[in-house]
Amino acid sequence: MRKLTASSLLLTVATVTFDLMLWNSSEAYGAAHSRVSRNTPSLTCDERVTNGNFRDTAAPSVFSGEKLLDDEQQQEPNVVICGGGPAGLLASVLLNNAGIKSTVVEQATETKAWGTKSYTMVLNDKGQGALERGGCLEAATEVGQIRPFIGLFNPTNGEMKRIPKKSPNLAITRHLLVRCLEEIVSDLPNVTVRKGVGVSGVTASNDGGDDDGVGLRVDLEDGTSISATHVIGADGKWSNVRRSIPSFLGTIVTCPSAAISMHLPNIPEGWESDSTYLIKPTNEECKFYMIVSALPKNQSMSLSMVYYDQTVEKYPWLAPPMSGKLVDQYEGWDGTFKNGGQNSDLENDSTAEHLDLSDQLKQLFEEELPAFSVLLNDEVYRTAVMRRRATWLKMKARDGQMVTYSSEDGRVSLIGDAAHAMTASTGEGCNTALESCVDLVENVISTMKEKEETSCTVDTMSLAFTRFGTSRPKECISVQELAASKSMLPTK
Repeated sequence: MRKLTASSLLLTVATVTFDLMLWNSSEAYGAAHSRVSRNTPSLTCDERVTNGNFRDTAAPSVFSGEKLLDDEQQQEPNVVICGGGPAGLLASVLLNNAGIKSTVVEQATETKAWGTKSYTMVLNDKGQGALERGGCLEAATEVGQIRPFIGLFNPTNGEMKRIPKKSPNLAITRHLLVRCLEEIVSDLPNVTVRKGVGVSGVTASNDGGDDDGVGLRVDLEDGTSISATHVIGADGKWSNVRRSIPSFLGTIVTCPSAAISMHLPNIPEGWESDSTYLIKPTNEECKFYMIVSALPKNQSMSLSMVYYDQTVEKYPWLAPPMSGKLVDQYEGWDGTFKNGGQNSDLENDSTAEHLDLSDQLKQLFEEELPAFSVLLNDEVYRTAVMRRRATWLKMKARDGQMVTYSSEDGRVSLIGDAAHAMTASTGEGCNTALESCVDLVENVISTMKEKEETSCTVDTMSLAFTRFGTSRPKECISVQELAASKSMLPTK
């Protein structure tokens, strides 16, 4: 028994959340939220990326190593945060608490419960601590759910074991966390949110003396732009901010594992909503496992089958879609196809193919997970969504330098997936992103104290961004590499 528990726990720790899994259908959202304390103590960019290709711009760089004028040094910073996900919003909250203004730009017009980003995230002590630092934990806890147990289900005989966690997690779907933070941000005096337009890139500004901003121009997809002294790139793994800055070097690494997500509209008898369940086939030749989790504030469950490329060799129909960029095959749990579009490279999207996937899954589960398969009906199998292989972002350093998450002049910093996207095999993606927000703003606050400033200046923020950029990668890269190793089949 000890051997089974130890191996299961090891796998559980490595797989609490998967990058493309645990999709949410919950529409519940608690309106209650805690007010954030407003008394918290407080590039070289001569080129621009458009669709991944650099082009010269006429605007000269103001960050070529020349000394800024004194009035520019003393000007209060004007920060634009590109991306209104959990990391971008928490960064705006933390900056507000330090008395610093920011504008959050988000491509989505609304935060939907359905779709490609409605998966469940499990926040550990790091993620919860970051939310607490911003005064947001209480509100997040109200809309999420405490998970004090790990459940181990035997797929052959149906036996269930629940193992207490030393430190309970907070399970919350992405859209609930975003809505929670948006509600908090709406009351803050130093935060402006602009939704419905994406960021196409960041360039050097030619209006460096403008009172509205010094040095940077954030170019938007609708053809307009926003002036800024500093930019925080929180626009995800495929960040246009990151690709705008030549000094940021990164490669998307693909791992030999993928996932299929499904939705169970009810919680089976004998199962509890306060646990995340692991189901592993007793047949050692089957190189996959299931993670089953109740959706917060909802009486339904998400199912994710995580499998390795070795599984595809035995079951070719499990071959995931091929693409350099993560794109979902379906719009929602009803199995509706996106059916092409500029971001889709699926050659044979068809209802027939989807039904074939459902039938194949049903047969596989009946053979290898018999006690679990009896809980599923044909409707559950028809919710199956096949995801692409797991990927992560490997940042690189220039010759003789260290990896950094900030531009050379300290005007642009990256947080979240824009800086350290990782596979979700260890459940650390969102936790690390939220922690990076705290680390960035703590650098700002500590630099202000060092300079005995009561309000932040441009050069102080640039120095703080530079410090964050050089120190934070040491803490994140090891987490990324561990997650990547868990996204490969363990070798004996």
